[in-house]
Amino acid sequence: MLYTIYMKKREAQEISDKIVAILRRVRLEKGITQYKMAKDTGMSKSSILYIENFTQRPSLYTVILLADYLSVDFSEVLKKVNIHN
Repeated sequence: MLYTIYMKKREAQEISDKIVAILRRVRLEKGITQYKMAKDTGMSKSSILYIENFTQRPSLYTVILLADYLSVDFSEVLKKVNIHN
């Protein structure tokens, strides 16, 4: 089944920000530092910092990489974000 999602740029930014906020909360709950996450995922600490401060919006690949690192089911993250409000 093919789904088409139409959204404005602002809506996409809001979804990205919600996903990042969820992943940041999980990282903090697990007691993982930005430095450790960056080192373990091969990203730079500054990239993690910029993403979590909403200065830089991550690619879909990056958020899936971070979710996987945190052992978070990405489909569950999307359910929490509730794209179809």
